[in-house]
Amino acid sequence: MEGVPVVPDPTALYRIRDSACATDLLVAAVAELDLFSLLAGIGPTTASELCGELGLAARPADVLLTLCAARGLVDRDLASGDLIRVTDLARAHLTAGSPYDLRAYYRSLAERPGVQELVRVLRTDRPAAWASSTAGGAVTADRRDWSGRLVDPDFAGRITAAMDARGAFLGPALADTLADLPCTGLLDIGGSSGVYAAALIEKRATARAAVVERPPVDAAARSLLEARGLAGRIEVIGADMFSDPLPAGYDLHLYSQVLHDWDRERVAQLLAASFEALPPGGWLVDHDTHIDADKSGPLPVAEYSVLLMHSTPGKCWSVGELSEMTAAAGFVDARVLPTVADRSAFLVRKPG
Repeated sequence: MEGVPVVPDPTALYRIRDSACATDLLVAAVAELDLFSLLAGIGPTTASELCGELGLAARPADVLLTLCAARGLVDRDLASGDLIRVTDLARAHLTAGSPYDLRAYYRSLAERPGVQELVRVLRTDRPAAWASSTAGGAVTADRRDWSGRLVDPDFAGRITAAMDARGAFLGPALADTLADLPCTGLLDIGGSSGVYAAALIEKRATARAAVVERPPVDAAARSLLEARGLAGRIEVIGADMFSDPLPAGYDLHLYSQVLHDWDRERVAQLLAASFEALPPGGWLVDHDTHIDADKSGPLPVAEYSVLLMHSTPGKCWSVGELSEMTAAAGFVDARVLPTVADRSAFLVRKPG
């Protein structure tokens, strides 16, 4: 349309930031675990057996194996009990005895702090400090827990600004994708600045919206919405999505890049809370980067999942895992719609 500026595609820029930890995890797999030599020696083995052999926790190991599959270093067969096989590429270049063995090349980076942090996460399943931050040379208790740090208004403000910047391009694309989805009331749960709620109601003149955020993030959200002239259209509800009931009266629940911060138990808790609060026929949307059902990629999402595994209790959830968890909560009609920058919308409906 004449007069409408064309915005260059920033997908490559999202990928650079989101893949920040992925190389360190691959170095850890080669230099610290010697993963591919082990697989070459024992032959096809299940992910569970591999965890036992290497002393790895299930969640970070799943992220590692997805990354390796996306990189073409292992074949992963979920239908056969999550059977893992080393590929010809890894056998030729990352295993003992090969004339083209690159393990020493990778070991030259083994002392990188990020590599050692990821080894600890792989073995303990305890997230590292957000962005590897330290205070006085030591990791303090609140810095171990990214969520706990949100009680600090300065940190909460910086994280909210970061999420708002990310959503400036992603929000309108999500709104276009969901344009035909019925909505009279939108509840943006864990909605940070409200950037996605703002995008979704822009073309829904009669729809109302609310953002659920805990203090002090709720204050940052109110300030940003007021600056955009949206304080009258989008309410900010100061509440903890885990300990406070979700308000009724909204027929569309949105989790935008929220579920990936939490473990399966917490995700199931949120899905159950939404099912309880939604009216019959209401929709739930998970807007995020999603791993393919077979957990073989896509590569940019597998790389982003490493960052989440490093710093939060979560990961990028697969379409298969989300289908299973939402069905267990009572939702039906699961489908996935692509948006932009490796994101997609996973939709389910409450029967009725």
